[in-house]
Amino acid sequence: MQRLRFITLTQFRNYHFRHFDLDAPVIAISGNNGVGKTNLLDAVYYLCFTKSYFQSKEINNVQEGKEGFRVEGVFGATTEEEKSAIIWKEGKKRLLVDEVPVEKMTSYIGKHTALMIAPDDIELVNGASSVRRKFFDGLLSQADPLYLENLIHYQKVLEQKNAFLKQSLYPVNQDLLEIYDRQLAGTGAYLLQKRLEISAHIPNLVRRFYESIAHQKEAIDVRYNSCVQDPAQLFAMLRYQRGRDIEARRSTLGLHTEDWVLLLNELPYKTHASQGQKKSLLIAMKLAQLEWLRNLGKTPLVLLDDIFEKLDKERIQRLFSLLSTLDIPQVFMTHTSADDIARSLSGHFKEIKSIRL
Repeated sequence: MQRLRFITLTQFRNYHFRHFDLDAPVIAISGNNGVGKTNLLDAVYYLCFTKSYFQSKEINNVQEGKEGFRVEGVFGATTEEEKSAIIWKEGKKRLLVDEVPVEKMTSYIGKHTALMIAPDDIELVNGASSVRRKFFDGLLSQADPLYLENLIHYQKVLEQKNAFLKQSLYPVNQDLLEIYDRQLAGTGAYLLQKRLEISAHIPNLVRRFYESIAHQKEAIDVRYNSCVQDPAQLFAMLRYQRGRDIEARRSTLGLHTEDWVLLLNELPYKTHASQGQKKSLLIAMKLAQLEWLRNLGKTPLVLLDDIFEKLDKERIQRLFSLLSTLDIPQVFMTHTSADDIARSLSGHFKEIKSIRL
């Protein structure tokens, strides 16, 4: 298991320069609102994924008035440590591992895995299909670099196809659409196969953790609605859909339109579940993500942002009880009160490092 032992932030969000010692199994980050608790948590995530969990634009990670930022950390034991540094300046990002530049960032993704649970994550249950696709794509990308590479290529070709359809005049160049669809089917076949595989395992994990968190057994399901059932059918589906694509001036069906439908007693979860049930399902899905990665030999860091404000005491205690039994290298959490964290963790974790901002 690899812990993150140190992290150093330079011009990252509200941190001008700050070094943190994180060499403990549980890191409790406390302080008033606005002091940078979530920013520190996001910096840990950034170091694992080379991107922010909360910000889609890199410029938003730069301290006000500055031109760039640096996030640097040390993973592993003293005898086998690895130093990672990510530098962003003037629109360009660089990744260094042990001072050596990494040319292909996709080769780094999955090396250090992490799981974030944050207040807005309830959109995984309530939100659009794109939120759930992002969840599963992120999970599969952590586990399989080839999935990430195919996903990036699929999205690039899809963007090109949509741009072509949007500006095309009649008659549309069918030969070019044929090329786009063959490329989408080629990369999409691998993505679909991996989505089908994970979708055969995740529902059982979700049900198991849901029962532990909610303390009751309910008929819940996470059902994958794929565009086709067989990867070999992808190209035929895209060709069949071509007339509609031309009419709509966009690609109307494919892996980019799929969903994982959440059900309670065979009814849509978002409209038929209580707020408590939704929170239990969210935590269960996140823990299923954690367990699936662990079964593949990964050891994700667990990042809990402000869960004390969003979950009731009973669910928090059940969550900590579950986490304490799993083989996790590190758990990070944020809250305004250090005393509340200490009380909640009592009886679950022994070694806790407190960082007060």
